[in-house]
Amino acid sequence: MFTNDNTECSTKVSVISFNKFDKWIAKQPAFIRNWCLSNNFKGEKGKIIKIPYPDGRLKEVIIGEGRDQNLSGIAEFSSKNNGNYYLFLKYADSKEIDVQKAWAWGGYKYNKLPQKNLLYVKNLETLKFLENYLIYTNLARDLINTPANQLNPKTFLNLIKKDKLFEKFTFIEHNQAEIKSMFPLTYAVGKASSVNPEILHIANKKITKKDKPIVIIGKGVTFDTGGVNIKPGNSMRNMKKDMGGAAIAISLFLMANSFIKKTKIVLVIPMAENSVSGNSMRPGDIYASASGKKVEISHTDAEGRLLLADAMELANKYNPSLVVDFATLTGAARVALGEDIPAYFSNNEDIAKKIDILNQRKIRAWRLPLYAPYKSKLNSQFADLCNASLDGMAGSITAALFIQDFIDNKDTPWVHFDTYAWSSGSNLNSQGAALQGLDIMIEYLNKYFS
Repeated sequence: MFTNDNTECSTKVSVISFNKFDKWIAKQPAFIRNWCLSNNFKGEKGKIIKIPYPDGRLKEVIIGEGRDQNLSGIAEFSSKNNGNYYLFLKYADSKEIDVQKAWAWGGYKYNKLPQKNLLYVKNLETLKFLENYLIYTNLARDLINTPANQLNPKTFLNLIKKDKLFEKFTFIEHNQAEIKSMFPLTYAVGKASSVNPEILHIANKKITKKDKPIVIIGKGVTFDTGGVNIKPGNSMRNMKKDMGGAAIAISLFLMANSFIKKTKIVLVIPMAENSVSGNSMRPGDIYASASGKKVEISHTDAEGRLLLADAMELANKYNPSLVVDFATLTGAARVALGEDIPAYFSNNEDIAKKIDILNQRKIRAWRLPLYAPYKSKLNSQFADLCNASLDGMAGSITAALFIQDFIDNKDTPWVHFDTYAWSSGSNLNSQGAALQGLDIMIEYLNKYFS
């Protein structure tokens, strides 16, 4: 979808902000001014105008981005048109890299090759970045969009093992006995399913004791019924996406490996299916983590944090320089921020400030507090803590506090994303898999670790 060859046949694509439309239109020849007037084009978001030559051939494509850097028009054009193109962004508000990413996003088709169009990219380093971004985000979207009868813990693990993108990495294998002992909370979630839980555990390079790798964690619940506390039908409809955190984590791992040269990277994805059977975990059950911390199950639909707790205890063993996790964790985060903006939490003020600075260009995540007094909502009479508060308040915060409790060294820098991994159309007008939280962490790691 991208090329470094700007041929004579390439067509100009101009992105015009509503805020800069008057300046742009004043400099256009009469033909283009009249064409825009006839089509009532003023730089509105998503509006696409095609300007022909006198003989009918396509001369230029003009795409509006509205008042707020809306690139849905770029994604839509990329999704429906073949050919060679180059960008003109003098009268756009968006950064070039954001326009290029929107182009990549629009070309996606589930389990199919991207649209046959080529966008000219002048800088070779940017071209390589975009080629990787296209491949890795398409993989993540395919994983999320795959139905649960095709993607379960076993098939998910095997798919990654067989993918050539991972052939140079080191896989750390965990058999069922090890999963039961090293990831007991994941095992408790997955034991009701006919498909056993699995662990995807990868290092991009051999890890030694002196290394302090980045550890990337993703929630890999391949389908979530809610367990015994079963979800209502509407809430269960898209629960194939409950492994969306895993897909985002995989994409970030691959992207980070492409530009981070010194710091090593570890990926940990606990995989389970939260099903209902006679063997399901129940409210009131108590399970001990690998470190011996006892967790009382107050709600079986608060299962994702149990997987993350196991992964966090494994991450502790690496003495990591940074832990990042992604999970489709709580409805509370969606109520607060909607589907496009993931909530994020961090125990490190320096990291949070850097993320917030990146947010100044374009909001892609919003910080919520690790408000310690709410930890009491997880108190248990019979165990060290409960897996969920039942008072209906601060659900995203208490979930983050639960995960934080499994970090041994409280100085370990940690960022947790409570994401959605789905779009009903607000994200570049696309429906289906979405990767909220990915872009800002790619930018963060590229700026501070590469």
